Amino acid sequence: MKKLTLARRIVFGSIALLVISACAGSTAAPKAAAPTRGGTLTVAIWQEPNTLNPLYGTQTVAQVVWEVAVEGLVRSDPDGNYIPILATQTPTLKNGGVKVNGTRLDVTYKLQSGVKWSDGQPFSSADVKFTWETILKDPKVTTREGYDKIDSVDTPDPQTVVLHYKEVYAPYASRFQWLLPKHLLDGVADISKSDYVRAPLGTGPFKITEFKSADHITAERNPNYREKDKPYLDRVIFRSVPSREVALAQLKAGEVDVMWNLLESQLLDIEKNADIKLQIALGPSVERLEFNLAKPGNPADPAVPHPVLGDAKLREALVLATPKQRLIDKLLAGKAKPGDSPISIGFFSPAIRQEEYDPKKAKSLLDAAGWTAGGDGIRSKAGVRAHIAITTTTGDKVREQVEQVLVDEWKQIGVELEIKNVPSSVLFGSWSQNAPRKRGNFDVNMYASSPDPDPHETISGRFSSTQIPTAANNGAGFNYNRFVSADVDKLITQAGQTADQDARKKLYGTILKDANDAFTNVWLYNRSNIDGYRANVGGYAGNGWDNLTWNSQNWYVKR
Repeated sequence: MKKLTLARRIVFGSIALLVISACAGSTAAPKAAAPTRGGTLTVAIWQEPNTLNPLYGTQTVAQVVWEVAVEGLVRSDPDGNYIPILATQTPTLKNGGVKVNGTRLDVTYKLQSGVKWSDGQPFSSADVKFTWETILKDPKVTTREGYDKIDSVDTPDPQTVVLHYKEVYAPYASRFQWLLPKHLLDGVADISKSDYVRAPLGTGPFKITEFKSADHITAERNPNYREKDKPYLDRVIFRSVPSREVALAQLKAGEVDVMWNLLESQLLDIEKNADIKLQIALGPSVERLEFNLAKPGNPADPAVPHPVLGDAKLREALVLATPKQRLIDKLLAGKAKPGDSPISIGFFSPAIRQEEYDPKKAKSLLDAAGWTAGGDGIRSKAGVRAHIAITTTTGDKVREQVEQVLVDEWKQIGVELEIKNVPSSVLFGSWSQNAPRKRGNFDVNMYASSPDPDPHETISGRFSSTQIPTAANNGAGFNYNRFVSADVDKLITQAGQTADQDARKKLYGTILKDANDAFTNVWLYNRSNIDGYRANVGGYAGNGWDNLTWNSQNWYVKR
């Protein structure tokens, strides 16, 4: 009887039924009697993808590009619901797509009929099973979170796929948001060395036809796209530019039609420009400083503490010496909010607060912890100088300005900060590419990332010790802090197996509080999704839980 009651309380899957919302506040897309067909739309991207294969991608910009071509069973809508894309509906207990069998879970997806890959081959349940099999066996995959909870996959017919989970896995609806073509990749010995990494085949409105490094990526209309008479455009060109500033200049000059990912500070410059329309959606993106708790190495050993950042008191001092509000006021025109956790909005956003700016307290902590200032003001302890390096993406003016502030602020409390920036493709590269973040060969990283509406992958990936990238797991996982806590590991496992959403929220709140109490990160500020469009562009829509290309089939441009 107890198990039956538990089953009836399962509301996941309908994660679509959760009260999760991303408030979209923005200038609405221009309205027109009818979309214009044909033409080319050029999008300025100020970072370049190091891969377009979702198996290996960790950059937001890579997802921005591949989403015009690659689709999955579901995706997030602007309200944070998982909506069907290649599936006919999101499975739930209510609609019969989810069944609880004792401690196990079965999830059945019914697939849309008549869907074709962009090369004309039919899409079927075999592709879903192949995707799962590939994720489990490919040694270079970014993460196996959730997929490794599946015991087997049945494909009783081309339009039905049944996932048999080993246990109750609450965030099941967040999986399979991209799929691989079996007919193309089955038998490929090393997908990372195939053409697929630069030209992924998909079922989306466009197909990637050209990838010219440091210049552009071209996506042509998919003639086999399932929506009649869509997409409206003939092609989308993603133009690589060196910085946000260059992208904005090209948008203002009309050299590009769309600019991805503006900063809040740029709004003052363009919000009165009649030639440009802004789409602003409150999103879950959080800019952070990420501390490496392990001694840097290639790879780092999580069991060996960082000589400086291994001291929790020193990490706490750095939190206290970071003037979040001043950074927001001076660099973002006051148009952001200080961060407190990696989950900034939505149902699962925790009610926790990170310590506020207090350099006096920071100095007292360091004094008490035995970090003694030398003649130049920089502290040392047991012969170790408080010298660390910070790394972020080159070509990002605001991040570079933040670094300069941190150099000054942290020096005031006796910590020496050196700037070592690298291109986005390097910082966010894969294990096989010797990326410093994956390998643990860094002190402090600065970047932003966004969770799904269901935050389990983010929380598990960031804070479970099983998700530390190592040689043993071929670099899978996102725990770049190299954070290890047996208690947190247990709570993460419990949260993933908990059916009741309120109980899950409480568990995630405890996990994030524990991570904050360990001072693993400085959560700088919460960002919105801000994209700019020329006034003659239409059909776009804001989605804080996804990227600007989420509805590219509806885009059009009038010349």
